[in-house]
Amino acid sequence: MNSANKGFSLIELLIASSVGLIAIGVVGSVFLSGYQAANKRSLELLLEQDVNDAFRLIKEDVLRAGYVSGGGNTLRLLLPNGVSKADNVVYVNTTEDCLAYTYQNEDGLQIYNSAFLKEINVDGKKINVLKYNSASAAISTDEICEISGASSLLYEKQIAVSKFKIEHKEISSASATSQLIKITLAAHLKNDDSVSTAKSIQIKTRNWQ
Repeated sequence: MNSANKGFSLIELLIASSVGLIAIGVVGSVFLSGYQAANKRSLELLLEQDVNDAFRLIKEDVLRAGYVSGGGNTLRLLLPNGVSKADNVVYVNTTEDCLAYTYQNEDGLQIYNSAFLKEINVDGKKINVLKYNSASAAISTDEICEISGASSLLYEKQIAVSKFKIEHKEISSASATSQLIKITLAAHLKNDDSVSTAKSIQIKTRNWQ
C-alpha cells in the first residue's frame, strides 16, 4: 500500500488531541481570569458609586446645616437639657462615630438629620453599617445618634463599613469663624473583603453665626 494513503497513527492522534486540550485549557483559563477580573472591577465600581452617593448626600446636608430663612440666628441642635444649644453648627460625637445637624428646608420646616455607624446582625453575622435619619420632630444631641428607625446609606445586605471617622475643628479668620469637618469612610463587600474602597472628604460649614 502506498504510504501516502495512510491515515494518522494512534500516537499522532493522541498527541494532536493532547495539544488541542492544552490549547483549550490555556484559552479557557485566560478567559476565566479575564472574566473574574472584569467581574471584580464591576463590583469595585458599584461599591465606589455607593460610597460616593453617601458622601454626596452627607456633604449636601452638612452645607445646609444651621440654615434658617429670614437671616435669623444659626440653627443648632439642643443639648440633653433641652435649653442650651450645641457648640457647633454640626454636632460631632467621635465616641459614637456620629454627626448631626439641623436646618430649615425650602418649605421653612426645621429638619433634624444624623449619620452614624451602627453594628447590626445580618444573616447571623455582625457587621457595621452607615445609618442615616431625617426627621421633623425636635431631637437633642443625646438622642440623635441612637435612632432605631434610621435607614442605611449603603446596601447593608452586601456592604459592610470598616471605618467611619469624623474629625472637626473650628477655623477662624478676621471676619468669621467656621467649622471644618473631615469624614473618612471605608467599606467592603460583606462576602468578599478584597473588594473594598476608602475615601475622605472635607467640608467647611456655612451659615455660621
